Amino acid sequence: MLMEMESAFNSPFVVPVAGTAMIFGIVAVSKISEYNTRKLQYEERMAAIAKGIPLPELPPAPMRNLFVNLQMRMANVRRGGIVLVATGIGAATFFIVLAWILQQREVLSGAAAAIIPFAIGIGLLIDAWAQAREMGNSGPTNGL
Repeated sequence: MLMEMESAFNSPFVVPVAGTAMIFGIVAVSKISEYNTRKLQYEERMAAIAKGIPLPELPPAPMRNLFVNLQMRMANVRRGGIVLVATGIGAATFFIVLAWILQQREVLSGAAAAIIPFAIGIGLLIDAWAQAREMGNSGPTNGL
């Protein structure tokens, strides 16, 4: 029995399975927390209505404003590009330093994987630059 448990934890599939389970767990806890927050807000509003207290206005939906305001949208694209470029550079640096410390060339394959967020970030920055150029040519009134 003990040998079966040891062999199960020595399997190469333990890390991906545990990672996937962790992601599903985080998503489930997030949704439960969001549900409880909305339920509490609902109950507070119903209690205020029952007491006759005037309700404050609901905040505007964030997605509605995101598509209306072109400058905010462009800033979000630029911010995402900067974050992804920095993530790619940070991950590549980490793996290069790790390979240098461990003296193992195989670790450099992790640095090669850092090209993915770096390239996506560069693409987002190019997109933000193109949007800024379009806004400059067409003016802010001819947007979406």
